Amino acid sequence: MLAKTLPTWVRSAEGLPVEFVFVDNAPDGSCHAIVAENLPADVARYLPDDTNPGFAAGCNRAAAQVTAAHLLLLNPDVWLHEDSMSRMLKEIDATPDTPIAVGLHMHDREYTGIDLNLIGLFIDRPERSRRGPLGPSGGAGVFPTTLFRQFGGLYEPMFAWGEDADLAFRMYASGVRTGTLDLALPHAWGHSVEGDTKLSEFRSFLLARNRVLVAARDFTWPLLLCALPLLLVSHMALAVRRALKGLLGSFLRGIGRGLVMAPAARRDWRGPRFGINDCFSYLRRGRKQ
Repeated sequence: MLAKTLPTWVRSAEGLPVEFVFVDNAPDGSCHAIVAENLPADVARYLPDDTNPGFAAGCNRAAAQVTAAHLLLLNPDVWLHEDSMSRMLKEIDATPDTPIAVGLHMHDREYTGIDLNLIGLFIDRPERSRRGPLGPSGGAGVFPTTLFRQFGGLYEPMFAWGEDADLAFRMYASGVRTGTLDLALPHAWGHSVEGDTKLSEFRSFLLARNRVLVAARDFTWPLLLCALPLLLVSHMALAVRRALKGLLGSFLRGIGRGLVMAPAARRDWRGPRFGINDCFSYLRRGRKQ
């Protein structure tokens, strides 16, 4: 996948002050070779990690190496247009203190950032939504580097799927609002688990577990108590959907594991939490910059 997308990144960054940092959690030499073929060593750093600590930890490791004022998290299955980087830099110049949700095109639809959902808790935000995003997607999102580090980056125990929503809820509760840049970047969403039963089960487990962790970490107690009945009903609906796909066991294990991890996850975040007022304010209008 990187062999297909990286050349588009290079073309998009041509002549611009962009530095690349690659974290490879399954190094076998092939990705390093692709990076070396496409980018000179003075603009690209390659960080292998054969322990596979997860997407969240990989992003944090890359962010720790950044010396620029802003960082772009970008999945290897996202293609850039030739003017994508220049448009991002222009948006950064206009709003240097604001995170930016970058638009993605997947499954014949366009999405920009993360949205609040009463059933799934968090979902990809449709580009045409009347309200702004909670925060950027981890697949394509720009952050002021100091802001990303101030919030501790992505919560590493989540491993993958939902860690960007956790950061979005925490930032929103702290008053940080996210702008949008609707680039409609082609994104091969789902390719990493397609046709692989074990990976599909792992993804189902992580999503179920991480929904519990997001609620436990990021919601105030009043919101948790008010939302509990809705969360129970919505998870029953999700259980039916997972059962139809043969993923009920992994879904239930994920919920159970999330409940076990929830107390420690809540203690790990001591900043402002997403409350009832935040919820109603966001659902009514949000804020699009």
